[in-house]
Amino acid sequence: MSLSTTQTPFLPTTFYRHKRRLRALLIEEQPWFVVRDLAKLMRAYLEERLEHNLDADQLCRRSILGEYQPTEEVELVSESGLYATLIHFYHPENRCIRQWITQTVVPSLRAEAGSGPTEGPRRRLLHWEREQLSVLDWQGQVWVPLPELPQALRLS
Repeated sequence: MSLSTTQTPFLPTTFYRHKRRLRALLIEEQPWFVVRDLAKLMRAYLEERLEHNLDADQLCRRSILGEYQPTEEVELVSESGLYATLIHFYHPENRCIRQWITQTVVPSLRAEAGSGPTEGPRRRLLHWEREQLSVLDWQGQVWVPLPELPQALRLS
């Protein structure tokens, strides 16, 4: 696992799934996820076990801006390490977690990092308290994907 150097803390983006947070960020345009948040999302104890199950390039420690303290030193897992973890610590719910991460979290991270206006649709997250809804912003209108419609109606 690589150790952090004295750098400016990263600002994570916070996502929620069933009221559990997952903080994620891009480092050199690659998605990284806070291990502690992933462990709570999976309902598994991961912190010490990941070092034995993942390669060194799939884990790192970085300083991020915290919610309750100025900065927080956290362990991060790469996108490939996250998928390996979901397989290694198998639970039926992990399939839904993987789908949520690949269809909502990673595209939203990349869209947020993109610069300048684009002509095509862009994925956005609408926030209500601790609920989120994945939508498309296109031609000045917000489009809700059909599978997300029940959640949109519940939130309105």
